[in-house]
Amino acid sequence: MDRKSIVAIVLAVVVIGWAQYQTQQEIQRSRAAQAAAAAQEAAKATPAPKAAEKPVEAAPAPAVAPAAPIQATPAVAEQKISLQSPVADYQFTNLGGGIASLRLLKHAGSTPGSKMVLNTAASHPIGALLQKPEDADNEGYEVRTERDRVIFERTLPSGIHITKTYAISQKAGDDYRVGLTLTYTHRGATPVQQPASYLFLGAATPIHADDIPYYMGFDWFDGKSNAFITPNWFDASAIPLIGVQTSPAKSSYTASPGNVAWAGVRDQYFTTLIVPGAGNAQGVWARPVPVKLDSKELKGVEGFLEIPALKLQPGESVNQQFTIYSGPAEHKQLAALGHDAVQMMNLDRWWITRSVGSLLLRSMIFLEGFLHSYAWAIIVLTFIVRGLLWPVQGKANRSMKRMQLLMPKQTELREKYKDDPARMNQEVMKLYKDYGVNPVSGCLPMLIQIPIFIGFYSMLGTAVELRGASFLWVHDLSRPDTVAHLAGIPLNILPLMMAATMIWQMQLTPKTGDPAQQKMMMFMPLIFVFVTYNFASALALYYTVQNILSIFQLYVTRNQPMPQLARVDAKKNRR
Repeated sequence: MDRKSIVAIVLAVVVIGWAQYQTQQEIQRSRAAQAAAAAQEAAKATPAPKAAEKPVEAAPAPAVAPAAPIQATPAVAEQKISLQSPVADYQFTNLGGGIASLRLLKHAGSTPGSKMVLNTAASHPIGALLQKPEDADNEGYEVRTERDRVIFERTLPSGIHITKTYAISQKAGDDYRVGLTLTYTHRGATPVQQPASYLFLGAATPIHADDIPYYMGFDWFDGKSNAFITPNWFDASAIPLIGVQTSPAKSSYTASPGNVAWAGVRDQYFTTLIVPGAGNAQGVWARPVPVKLDSKELKGVEGFLEIPALKLQPGESVNQQFTIYSGPAEHKQLAALGHDAVQMMNLDRWWITRSVGSLLLRSMIFLEGFLHSYAWAIIVLTFIVRGLLWPVQGKANRSMKRMQLLMPKQTELREKYKDDPARMNQEVMKLYKDYGVNPVSGCLPMLIQIPIFIGFYSMLGTAVELRGASFLWVHDLSRPDTVAHLAGIPLNILPLMMAATMIWQMQLTPKTGDPAQQKMMMFMPLIFVFVTYNFASALALYYTVQNILSIFQLYVTRNQPMPQLARVDAKKNRR
């Protein structure tokens, strides 16, 4: 791998952590602004109520009576119901009529011996129905259970009877789906208008105090593209270093696309999302949630689905279907939900790198099935990828050697035409042509490796399969491999090994470019370690192995005879 490749990959890491995040923030700000503008336009365009909509003299009541707010039932004592599936223990509550929390039986929590619990810091149970998303109260429901079902009921003063039926999957295997059926039955004597309401999706909060924040957020998909909102989106924006504020802090996020295929919240490895039936969701709403972990003030996020208004006739009943998925953000499980729900994994927003990341993830899981170790699966997968790139990289290394032989002649030209940069570049290009050297021949491996690296980065940073997977001194491949703290600074071995192998590789790589560029390259390992030091140790493991294989290939090509540098026949050049 030449220096251009190293620079490109380092920049790719920086782009992932900064440019991609900032780009998505700008996209979401734009969408939010568009949604707000559309709402304002709709409000302006809405005509005043017509006289026919008001009670007429001959009628004792309006043609369509507005429904009472959902929060109409007096406060009642809380009742908790526990229901277990093969993969989760669900805790339901009658206050809000939903899933207060759930404990994942197959996934460890943040402390030894514990299990992962979702929706712990939420203001509502999953599936709570509110008139406005800002409402704080969770009103009471009557509750009963039927085998694997929990049923909540309440009647509004308008005569609308609301029934929520949660069906827990009891299928063998990893099935984290819960079916939710909302039934509106009008028991009154006159038609009634049930206003739009909001269905609570759940809350996502950090698992550890040092979790990387941009893996967490609120995500939704309209059937064409998805939007991802991190907790930092709600903060005020300012120009770095200067400190000039470019946008104020925001208390909420809202969008009304007219159709929502799915929406949910996620942390680095777990998600709660809801897939509504056709036409059952017209918008989304989200806000930040304060969280305190290890004396640190952190933020999570919670979200809502906007359910459209209904007009009900006396005796009419309307059912709305929803699928709740609350569990690990696994590729196989999310793919089974359809509607491109795998985008919740946020492997990457570009198709090529998202596809590469998905392929690498499936390959890693496949190899683990034989090797029974995710660490060895990553190592073997790195060998396979490097083996596929071996011929391309070998050709690039031979080209760099030819470039290295031309360095004295290039230095002479730069010195001769140092006062005429245009002429100097012209002569250098003529030199390449005369000796049949392609200066961009080393770019092909770089172009191939960038999407592979980003795919590995995205996949290894979000693969829930790596949680708890150990290797040698590494206790958890999804976490930094900290072995000690020096003056409060964690000592992570794998990133330091990665930096050492990068330096070793740079020493072996044929020197190209001017001396200033070569000196600048010496800072690349330091930058690389700084960016990735606290990332998942699986990423440092992959890149350390990748560097070692690159070093091995450089030693192999180093022992090969140096290429002969000779002028290309002029007639051949003209062809």
